[in-house]
Amino acid sequence: MHQGEGAPRTRSATRARRACAALTAVLVVALAALIAGYDGALQTPVIAAEVLAVGALTTAALLAPTRRGRQVLSLLAGYWALTAVGDAYWLLTVDPTGLSLAAGEFEPGLTMTLEVVRYAAPLGMLALTTPVTGGRRWTWRRGVAQAQVTVSVAALVLLATPAGALVDDGRSYSLFCFFDVAVAATALGAVTGAAWTTPRPDRGATRVLLLTAAGVCSLVLGDAVLVLSLLREDVLTGSAGIALIATGVLTVLVTHLTAGAPPPPGGGPLPRAGGRTRPRLVLAVTVGVQVVAPLAVSALAAARLTAATQPGSAPGPAATTLGTAAAALALSVLHAALQARRAQLAQVAADAAGRDDLTGAHSRRGLAAHYHRHVTAGPGPGWTLALFDLDGFKAVNDTFGHHAGDELLRTVVERAAGVVGEHGVLARLGGDEFVVLLHTGGADDPATTALLQRLRDAVTAPADLPCGITAAVGASLGAVTAGPGTDGPPDLSDLLDAADRRMYTDKRTRRSAPGSEGGSEGASEGRAAVAQPAGGAAGPPGG
Repeated sequence: MHQGEGAPRTRSATRARRACAALTAVLVVALAALIAGYDGALQTPVIAAEVLAVGALTTAALLAPTRRGRQVLSLLAGYWALTAVGDAYWLLTVDPTGLSLAAGEFEPGLTMTLEVVRYAAPLGMLALTTPVTGGRRWTWRRGVAQAQVTVSVAALVLLATPAGALVDDGRSYSLFCFFDVAVAATALGAVTGAAWTTPRPDRGATRVLLLTAAGVCSLVLGDAVLVLSLLREDVLTGSAGIALIATGVLTVLVTHLTAGAPPPPGGGPLPRAGGRTRPRLVLAVTVGVQVVAPLAVSALAAARLTAATQPGSAPGPAATTLGTAAAALALSVLHAALQARRAQLAQVAADAAGRDDLTGAHSRRGLAAHYHRHVTAGPGPGWTLALFDLDGFKAVNDTFGHHAGDELLRTVVERAAGVVGEHGVLARLGGDEFVVLLHTGGADDPATTALLQRLRDAVTAPADLPCGITAAVGASLGAVTAGPGTDGPPDLSDLLDAADRRMYTDKRTRRSAPGSEGGSEGASEGRAAVAQPAGGAAGPPGG
């Protein structure tokens, strides 16, 4: 049954491919004939070729194997339909025998309107084929980045090539040249944006975007060259423009007639890991777009304006070119500000991840960052890592609730931070367990032992909590030297394990010492804290 269904489907796909190949061949032959017969002016054969292109592309849109391909080819057919109607109206209303911009013949208003509106089609083609960057949704920040690429490239083209003088001459055709440059720059911006993002999009989608962008660039740049040929009645230039246009049309046509359907989402048990798109290429593009392009636009604009002030020199860039350059610089500044803001937010997020939410002390991640930045950096002052926890903290939590326990933890951190000061950093590992990393020398140095004793005294002093409770807890502490040894700096986890063992040794020693509150762990947990409501009679919780 499945084989019977699959066979007609295969035959249908084969017929569609053959029809597409035949259609492409007809279009190639027609365009070759148009190039061969072009004489430098707009004549009836040019309109006939445009109408033929509309029919061929409309048919191709019906045969395209994917929905996106049908949409793209429909837009391309719409582009040529508007071009054909505009040119036909111009030809019929001005001079049916042929038109040349060199003879002073300019497009009527309807032609201008239709041929400006048509530029929405290549922009839509680029939008349809631009993949969602790395599976992430489009954001306005990315829109600003792509706009900055587009406008910067357009400004460089207008400032550094004869296109600037052509665009600024005030004639009707200059508007077409401006849009041709802008659309080509947009195509480059779309490709740059897809390569610039962190996770790599699907290879097939990237290939389709690259080929579509190349086709769009060839199409619009060929249009600009054709306008130049109409200005000069230059047959060779016009033939080159038609060849570029034909190359662009065929590139888009073949790309979307042969593109397969995208793979269904969720094709495996786990999503694909996002890859990077050649980090060196991304770095080069980033530097070029964010640094080189704005500097080049500024330098070229300043040089052109300065040269225009010299006696006998050519006029400087006019309003369109200067406006594009100003927009490029404004977008560059805006993009730089957004990047700075993004970096600031990333730093805030990184700092927040390195801090304990409850107490404001460093988290284990923050401790690790300081350890790797300072202790493992090489020779320097001696370092000590000390681990301490609070004896009797559980009794405060059990008797007066977690709110009182949280306030006690914040008080402990505030006192400990005051003692540690500029001598190191304080971190909370979790619960009532804390770490200090000190650069006062090794664990046995007098400065270190004196500071740790002050730390213990500060932590164990009775605390009047904001919730109306007075609490006192003990502290067990273990310290190890953390400086680089002969084999390099020790691993942080190994240091924490060693400090943890010494802390529990200290805990056992204090429990068994003469005059201690008791020998068992349960007794210590019950009696090591003295807690009472403010103004009430003292009574140790738990017995």
